[in-house]
Amino acid sequence: MKQRIQALDGLRFLASLGILWTHSWNRLHNPKWLVGRFDLANILAIGVNGVDLFFVISGFCMYYFYGSKPEFSMTDFFSFLKKRWLRLSPVFYFATFIFCFVNIYIKHLHVNILLNVLHSIFYLNYIGVDYNTELYFWTLTVEWQFYLTVPFLMLFQNKYGFSKVFSFIFGGIFITTVVFIIIVKNEYDFLTYTFMYRAVEFGCGVLVARILLKKQYVLKNRVLWLFTFFLIVFIGRFLVSKQGLSLSVYYFNLIRLAGFTFMAVGFAGIVYLSITSTKYLHNILGNKYFCNMGKVAYSFYIWHGLVNLLVTDFILLHFPLFASIWAPISATIIGFIILYPVSLISYNYLEKPFMNLKRKKEDVNNQLA
Repeated sequence: MKQRIQALDGLRFLASLGILWTHSWNRLHNPKWLVGRFDLANILAIGVNGVDLFFVISGFCMYYFYGSKPEFSMTDFFSFLKKRWLRLSPVFYFATFIFCFVNIYIKHLHVNILLNVLHSIFYLNYIGVDYNTELYFWTLTVEWQFYLTVPFLMLFQNKYGFSKVFSFIFGGIFITTVVFIIIVKNEYDFLTYTFMYRAVEFGCGVLVARILLKKQYVLKNRVLWLFTFFLIVFIGRFLVSKQGLSLSVYYFNLIRLAGFTFMAVGFAGIVYLSITSTKYLHNILGNKYFCNMGKVAYSFYIWHGLVNLLVTDFILLHFPLFASIWAPISATIIGFIILYPVSLISYNYLEKPFMNLKRKKEDVNNQLA
């Protein structure tokens, strides 16, 4: 198994921090941060698209670490799913019970614990939206839809060729989504937060991994490319914003899909430049502090909603006049100070033991082989 890629840990940290910032900003009523004519807060709101960056990174990692095997059997398929389940489920299942408790006793909501737990066990959090324990858990449903899809690429790429299988799977999903949008127009918005709309992001991550594994394409003028990829990301961000979606009454979901596609390409380019960097990006993203925080990014993401709720509610209750941009800045800083040790504990007791269990089983299997 290949070693962890430090630059990716740095990107994971920045993505999780961006999500924390944006959720703090939203809960504290989106105060403006005017610098001349520009509202810097609106620009920083791209932090919420850290989720899209996570999807690109996930696509990259799944293919980079598993797709280079000379053979990939059905046994490998089920082993892959088992590993992903062990990696994600323990902390998520534990969080489900905690969030149910919070929803009942702090938010005072009516919660069917049994149905909430069952939906979490089978990762149906957005499909069964009424029993989604926490709104942002929809991302885990999308992750699992990807995990159930990408092994088919690895199963058939050696027989039919990577390009054909990749185009059939990801191109087919993209075309199906476009046709669906054209048919239903603005009458059906359920699939926005499903794999159909986000497959392009995972797919771009897979392509970056393929390029690196095959040692194809070397980008020169890296600073110019980095600027270009950031620009592409912001174009995508505009297209999925209210202003972008308002460009069409009936086909705004086509605009949304185009926005996700732009962000997928931009983030994939940034991932490529980050991984292949030997200078500035490598030094920034690969520093030990970013790497340490990147390792616990999954737990950070899982628990950020609870910490963010408590911190922002405290600010709203005790500092109601604290309505400037300093409110979300303070909430983000305080939230991070609380979240890092919480995430570290969660990682060490709810993630790492199961990761070690996977490695022990792999060592035993290798010895038997």
